[in-house]
Amino acid sequence: MAAAVVCAASAPAAAQAAVTGSVTGDGGAPVALTPGQPLAIRNMDVQALVHVDAGDAGSFKMAVVDQNGTGAATAGMCWPTSAINDDKKYVDYHGNMAYTLTLSLFTDKNCTTLKRTVSYQWNVGASVGLAQPAGPLLTRAANSFSTITQALGFAGNPGASSYEIKYALGGVPAPDGSISGPVKDAYVDSTTGRVQMLEHIPGTYLMVARARSGSYYTPWSPPIAIKLIAPFDLTSTSFPDSRGPSYQLRGIVGETSAGGRVTVAAAKGSKGGRYRTLGRAKVNGKGVFKLRFRLKELGVYRLRYSFKGSATVARGTVTQKVRIRRTRVG
Repeated sequence: MAAAVVCAASAPAAAQAAVTGSVTGDGGAPVALTPGQPLAIRNMDVQALVHVDAGDAGSFKMAVVDQNGTGAATAGMCWPTSAINDDKKYVDYHGNMAYTLTLSLFTDKNCTTLKRTVSYQWNVGASVGLAQPAGPLLTRAANSFSTITQALGFAGNPGASSYEIKYALGGVPAPDGSISGPVKDAYVDSTTGRVQMLEHIPGTYLMVARARSGSYYTPWSPPIAIKLIAPFDLTSTSFPDSRGPSYQLRGIVGETSAGGRVTVAAAKGSKGGRYRTLGRAKVNGKGVFKLRFRLKELGVYRLRYSFKGSATVARGTVTQKVRIRRTRVG
């Protein structure tokens, strides 16, 4: 009598176990779903899969909706378990929200007499991230006209079909997480997985990113600030007044927005010797600075141009050799 009771109680449990559901996880492999225990994933490219043993129902069909009740997959077909035991649906990403898979089981083979339903749920929380640079980045190498392509750290999201990356000089965050200002596009390099940004104008840029799947996007990433500065270098130097012992020096800084002052020092000879400061020249709005100084001896000097840095130009030093050939006569 006791054995008969145990046998009768175990039969429904075996039947329940004959139905399974799963979705594509973040690693690209199916992950089992459990009724009443929502699964958290980030994947935006999901397949929902079900399995029904022939002994559990005569037929079955599946449906997937988002948390708003909108269909997120094509309508399920009726499958007789005598011929088909598995089905799958590609699930459309409708944004970060809950999705529900409902498996309907029928006693007959034509899906007319409902036996029971099994529901599974999962939550998608997709996101992307940009890595904040540790400090200012150079727009180009010193004494070069070639703009440096910045490679910024990026964390993508599983299943994203594409990414949208926006940045703006002096950008301001918008209420929806985007940025306002003169917006430009960056992109993710498919080989390195890093964001490529090509910009030659010094300044502070704000950048955000998001992932896309179909017609829907993830939220915008937290913004990062990218400070681009030019190296300190000189386009040219000349001596408009080259007859000493009082000389006038004229120089042009490579980045005309440098501002500040250039400190000029001189050391006698082609090497060695102590530098003596000749003066500090103000850089005007065109990147030009002028300095008048005195040298009593002819010969080779090393001139050192030093810059403490500004909002648009890095701290730096440039050294050049000059030969003083003439002094004032009479």
